[in-house]
Amino acid sequence: PATWTPLRRTTAPVIPTPPARESKAPPRRPPTPALSRRVPGLLNVHLVPHTHDDVGWLKTVDQYYVGSNASIQPAAVRHIISGVVDALLKDPSKTFTYVEMAFFARWWQEQGEVRRADVRALVSSGQLSFANGGWCMHDEAAAHF
Repeated sequence: PATWTPLRRTTAPVIPTPPARESKAPPRRPPTPALSRRVPGLLNVHLVPHTHDDVGWLKTVDQYYVGSNASIQPAAVRHIISGVVDALLKDPSKTFTYVEMAFFARWWQEQGEVRRADVRALVSSGQLSFANGGWCMHDEAAAHF
């Protein structure tokens, strides 16, 4: 019978800060004053648009990431992340929330130091944020906590 072997946790190498260069990302902006838009006496709804790129639902993780086997589902997560980073760098008014760290970690490993510096700047500016902190997005709603 097949046995399950847990993945070994490894210590990630310390990534040195890249040499100073001009980043394409805009300077950090102040957070949006969401509470100032609250309307007392009414139900105020806060929506958080985010990714939900399935990690191995209909296709393998590799197929989702590179976009192969499009007859099942036409996802190419590698291109989604790259496209989002490009769009954020071009337009400082845009923001994006990414969830599935399984795909982001793989994408990150493929990036050079210049691209990584741009992504760090996007996170620092508040344009790119991460939600959930999980390897994949869970499918259960968390309406109460």
